[in-house]
Amino acid sequence: MKKYFSFWFILLAAVCISACKKEVKSTQICLHDSSIDYLKRWAVQSTETNVYNVNKELLSHSIIYPEGYFQINNDFTYNLFSDGDPVNGKWNINKRCEFVLNPGTAKERDFSVIQLSDDSLTLREIQGGIIITQRYAAFKCPDLPSLQFRWDNAFTLEAPYGPDTVLKTIYLRQPGYFQLNADASYTLVQGPVNGMPPPHPVNGTWGIAQPGCLVVLDKRKPNERSFEVQKLTRDSLVIWRKDTTAKVNYLQHYFKHK
Repeated sequence: MKKYFSFWFILLAAVCISACKKEVKSTQICLHDSSIDYLKRWAVQSTETNVYNVNKELLSHSIIYPEGYFQINNDFTYNLFSDGDPVNGKWNINKRCEFVLNPGTAKERDFSVIQLSDDSLTLREIQGGIIITQRYAAFKCPDLPSLQFRWDNAFTLEAPYGPDTVLKTIYLRQPGYFQLNADASYTLVQGPVNGMPPPHPVNGTWGIAQPGCLVVLDKRKPNERSFEVQKLTRDSLVIWRKDTTAKVNYLQHYFKHK
C-alpha cells in the first residue's frame, strides 16, 4: 500500500509541476522556430509607449502613427525608414530568442517578438520602466492601376543629411500636382513658392520597378529618378527620394484630386 501511495503521490506531483510550467510559459515567439516568412518589408502601423514607476504603476501612455517601413533582409541586414530618417544596420537572434538590432554596438536594441503572422508583426522593447510596442503590417507594393490618378501636392518634408546624421527637417508647401497616366506618361506641375516664379511643367514616362516598390520616372534617360512608395491609401500617396548630389531626403505627400 505504501508503494502504491508513493507512486501516485510522485505522479500527482509531476502533473502539478507540468501544469505550473504551462502557466508560466512565455508568450514570446522565437524566430528560429518560426515557419512564417518574416524576411520581407513591413509597413509601420503604430508605436505604443507605456511608462511605469518602481511600483509598476502606469505613469503615461502614448500611441503615435509614424509613416515608413521596416525591411528585414535575409543577409542579416535591415532597412528602417520612419518619418524621413532612413537607418540601416544588422540584426540577429540571440540565445534568449530576442530579435536584436545592431548587436554588439552602442546602438544595440533587443526586442521580444510578441506576435507574428503572414500579414502582421509586433515587437516589444523594455527599457527599465519603459515598455515600447511596435506594430507592423505586411507591406503591399502598389500596382499600376492604383497609381494612375492626378495627385495634388499636400506638402514635402526636406531633410538635409551629412555623413552620419540627418539635419533638421524643413516643411515645404508648394501648389501643384503629379499626374500619372494609364499610357505610362506623366505630367508634373509646380506652382510658385517663396516668391519664386513657377518652373515649367515637366512631361515624361513612368513605371514601377522592383525590388523596393519604386516609381521610376524617365527610365534610361539622363534625368531618370526613382521614388520609394512609402504609403498608398484610397486618397493619399507618400513617396520618398534621396538626392545624393544635394544631400537631401525628400518625403513628398499628395492627396488624390477630387
